[in-house]
Amino acid sequence: MATYQTTYANAPAKGLPGQLANTELANVISRTVESSAGIEFGQPAFRGSGDHGVIVGATQAGTAVGAAGTPAPAGATITAAPAVAAGAKAGVYTVLCVSAGATGKWRVEDPDGVYVGIATTGTEFVGGGLTFTITDSGTDPAVGESFTITVTLTANAAFVGIAVLHPAVPPAASTPDKYPQYFTGAFATKGQLYVTAGDSVVDGGDVYWNPATKRYTSTVTHVRIPGAKFDTSGGNGDIVEVSLGNR
Repeated sequence: MATYQTTYANAPAKGLPGQLANTELANVISRTVESSAGIEFGQPAFRGSGDHGVIVGATQAGTAVGAAGTPAPAGATITAAPAVAAGAKAGVYTVLCVSAGATGKWRVEDPDGVYVGIATTGTEFVGGGLTFTITDSGTDPAVGESFTITVTLTANAAFVGIAVLHPAVPPAASTPDKYPQYFTGAFATKGQLYVTAGDSVVDGGDVYWNPATKRYTSTVTHVRIPGAKFDTSGGNGDIVEVSLGNR
């Protein structure tokens, strides 16, 4: 019988990317890999073009529409089509005036009601995956007036799940640790999984994916993984736990 391993590190990893971390509530589905490069264990997958097809998450793009809220600002306008970057959430952002005047302040919240930042009238705002400017057209905005920004994702919009580590993969040196193209892989839509951190992450933080490093980060300009939270803390290169749909 062949020997699988004869040497061991002093501190073996507590888990492997894509490995289910525990027996907490989980849901794993089967999907066919469409990406030519395959999908590595632990990578996020998004809805592909064919029935039950998935592609690896590489980029994220979208469109946005800025509009007056309720009550509508009497003397201010907002960028009609704010720029959308990776990290933006689909849905309606709210921009609420909290300080009146020509350089008034606006509280920006994402579609989940999470605080994004403070915008200043007349100054370009960048945050939460959005870039826009509020302009004072002559009548200073008043406290309580608001705008909305509706975001629609157009690329990698439909997150499916995270590729689960599984031994039933064709043995090929060119495709180690991944589901190859056209293979039916297992993808977790819910559960606790081990992944590799790409920067400093903290327990309870939102989860983002950096396609360049193929690691999970806390950086909002990367691809956001909806419904996911880091369940342990760690630094770049560490194996950490992600809770998908359970927190």
